[in-house]
Amino acid sequence: MNVLRYETPSEDFAKYARSLDTSIIFLAGPTVRGHQQHLFPSWRTEAADIFEARGFDGILIVPEFSDKAESDKDRYDLPIWEYAGLKIADCIMFWIPRTRELIGLTTNFELGYWMRWRPKVVYGRPDDAYRVDYLDILWKHDYKQFHEGSPIIHNTLSDTIDAALKVAQTKLECSRWAENFG
Repeated sequence: MNVLRYETPSEDFAKYARSLDTSIIFLAGPTVRGHQQHLFPSWRTEAADIFEARGFDGILIVPEFSDKAESDKDRYDLPIWEYAGLKIADCIMFWIPRTRELIGLTTNFELGYWMRWRPKVVYGRPDDAYRVDYLDILWKHDYKQFHEGSPIIHNTLSDTIDAALKVAQTKLECSRWAENFG
């Protein structure tokens, strides 16, 4: 498994996107900031451990610094970095363990924006997540406009990861098929 963090130049993403031999999953959701040391470890640390335990051999895009004390203050390049990663991802996994301190306001925008590409988006949050009703309502409403049945909102990190792995694997298989037969 390869983990790309803010230290990876977004210009390098193109070489990963061209590979048909690996899946790319972007871990979207609230980010612990450098001034929130008391909130570490980030949920993404546990997620990466679960992906590794599941045998994921693709690429995880983790919008965080390797150095936990690093700050995103005045780093106006980071939204562009994230957008580049979101674009190349085979799956965008939204895990939103929102609390009063880990509010994730950017996550609201990202989920709304990327729902346009619903087949590559997975959404999950713990049952006790703070103020996610609006996101749940939009997720369900958007789903019902285009699909039959009930939309899935995962309520454990493990289930959300399993769904992301399935989406990424399906997309990888479709890409390989298109390359061979398209």
